[in-house]
Amino acid sequence: MSEHLQEASSNGTLEVGGGQSNVGYKLVATREHDEAVRVRISVMAPRDWLLKQGFKHDATLVRKGGARLPIIFDGTLDVGDNISVELDASDTICPSIDEARKTFPELGLMAG
Repeated sequence: MSEHLQEASSNGTLEVGGGQSNVGYKLVATREHDEAVRVRISVMAPRDWLLKQGFKHDATLVRKGGARLPIIFDGTLDVGDNISVELDASDTICPSIDEARKTFPELGLMAG
């Protein structure tokens, strides 16, 4: 069973079809059995803006600090979806807490 370590929020830019929008994103860090740290990132984005940009199911999140991360919508977005939709990145596995701190400084002073 994994151990919940920390949640954090930050702001970045969502890029879709040449358009950009400022968005908030959430990080959740958990420790796995082998001491590796799994970090999950999700973004809540406005459905109507995404549709105007021609969004179908993938975009790019530019994180605080400039790191670029592909994010996806599970399925194909249309007007029947909620007004705010969740986009997710593939989980990132870091071999240690120190590596997770380097890769995701948004997590700040994550407990060791």
